[in-house]
Parts: sequence; structure tokens; C-alpha cells
Amino acid sequence: MSAGMDRTNQNRSTRHRRLARTLLHGLLLVLPLMLTACNSHTALRVNFNSDTVGAPPAPLQSTGSVALDLGAGSVTVVAAPTPGMSKGKWGRIHHPAASSAQTALRVDFDQLGGPGRYSLVSVLYIPRGTGMVTVALESSGQPVASFMHINFMPEGHVRIDDGPTVFGDFPHDQSFTLNVVLDIGDNSAVAQIDLLGGMALGSATVGIDPSVLPLAWQFGTVRYMMGLEHTGNFFVDDILVTRAKDVPSPLNITAAALETD
Repeated sequence: MSAGMDRTNQNRSTRHRRLARTLLHGLLLVLPLMLTACNSHTALRVNFNSDTVGAPPAPLQSTGSVALDLGAGSVTVVAAPTPGMSKGKWGRIHHPAASSAQTALRVDFDQLGGPGRYSLVSVLYIPRGTGMVTVALESSGQPVASFMHINFMPEGHVRIDDGPTVFGDFPHDQSFTLNVVLDIGDNSAVAQIDLLGGMALGSATVGIDPSVLPLAWQFGTVRYMMGLEHTGNFFVDDILVTRAKDVPSPLNITAAALETD
């Protein structure tokens, strides 16, 4: 009887710890957004609502601007990825030929902000059968260079910087949200990446390679692209980047609390 009660209490304790970690993770996701909203600047807002369906996006958007890398493909505005989706225009990136220059939608901030806390939110729709989709965080100015990129793999997982960090699951043929909270300091930078909405699930906290930290200080561009040996098309909408300066990061102080059993 005593052994059975001990096991029951252990199971309850394990469930409570997991629930606490889940609630804590949710708090860590919401807290940066709350803190940023109190003292933030909208650096970029792109939703294509003023653009013409069937045409390329206009260079000037609500906040910030758009440029295109057409490669062998095209970037156009569509009413929706599939019939029956809710109202709102999307950007479609179509890359039909492998072994050809990349096709990309590049969005540029209205101004550079330097070190600080950045929040990137965008909605993606990746059809089944599409090759690898990449979202790159880049420096502004010339030449433009990436300091971190996020690969959405054909099998439905996410990979960071072509390295060993692979996490999460995202749905094909459904929209989902990519949320990145990026803390860029004078000596280091860290990114919290979350997949949200629908069947999307997963998060990862990754440090920015110190060798590219000077590029992160010049963060001013996000590129949505497909190239190399991959083909297909994908869609993006509601791109928003905000920036807050001198906000303490909660991402590092609670890492132990998020460890799994």
C-alpha cells in the first residue's frame, strides 16, 4: 500500500513539474512581447494589403521596404495560398528550377537600431512537396550578410544554421506563425525561436556565433527564400519586427527550469 502511494505521489510530482515548465515556457514567450510593447519601435510591417494581386509587392510597405531576388523564379502577391482561406493578401515565393540562383523576398527595416531586443513575427504557409524554405536574419547595408538562418525542412522539422540544432514540427498545407525574440548585446546575442498556431509546435534557444556578432549589431533585413537544389513555392504574410532597447533578457536565467526529466 505504501509503495503504491509512493508511486502515485511520484507520478503526480512529475506531472506537476512538467506543467510548471509548460507554464513557465509560456510566460517566457509572452513576457518579452509585453516588455517590448512598453518601449518599442516598429521597424518593419509588411502585409501586402495595399498591393495588387498578381503583381510583385510594392517596394514601399506600411513600415520598411521590400526588394526581390527573382533568380529563376517569381515573387507575386496572391489573394490566399488556397481557396477558402480567410481574407488577406499573401506574398508567394515561387522557385521552379533547381541549381539556379535563389528566389527571395527581402524586407528591410525603416532604420537601423543597433543592439537591443528584436521581435520578429511572420505567418508562413508551406505546401506539401515544397523543398527547403529559409528565413535569414541579415545585416543591413552592403554587402548584406546573414548572421543566422532558419531552415524549414521538407520533412516538417526546423534546422538552425545548417548545424546540429533541429527541433519542432510545422504543418504543411496550413498556416502557422514563426516568432523570434532576438537579444543582441555588446558581447553576445541569443535567439528564442518558437513555432505557434495550428499543428505547429516547438521552440529552441540558440546563441549567435560570436564571430558574426558585428553583423547582428547591423540587423536590418529579413530574407524569405528558396534556392540551391530545392524547388517549389511558399507563402508569407503579416511580417512584423519591433525593437526595444535596454530590456533585461529572461531567456538565460531560467534555462535550468526548462530542462526535461
